[in-house]
Amino acid sequence: MPRNPSNHAPIVLTTTSTNSQAAQIVYGLDLRGIVATVVANPLRSSDPIAVVLTKGDETMARAAIESIWDALLESTPRAWDLNGNCFFCGYDITGLMPPTICPECGHELDSIAARRAASEGGPD
Repeated sequence: MPRNPSNHAPIVLTTTSTNSQAAQIVYGLDLRGIVATVVANPLRSSDPIAVVLTKGDETMARAAIESIWDALLESTPRAWDLNGNCFFCGYDITGLMPPTICPECGHELDSIAARRAASEGGPD
């Protein structure tokens, strides 16, 4: 049975650093029949913005978040720099096929978290 967020503390589905990303995430959820709102992040993380479930099934919403982030990060398929080096440690990963785990530092370079860090220019 879907959890009714109106009777509970806010359900933070994801956080982001920009209003643009938050709006795109809310739109992606809306296309799936899930209603979410953008609020100041109540969690202690580096992202100042949170997308909170307003109406809909929490399980479905969480499942949708990964595909939405994947679409938002389409231009960053891996966490690597312009020279083909690992974003985190600088190891040359040009010959490695996805899914890519850097053999030097162990980061999963195809993950949403690593791709977000690379696209935003900060650590994961």
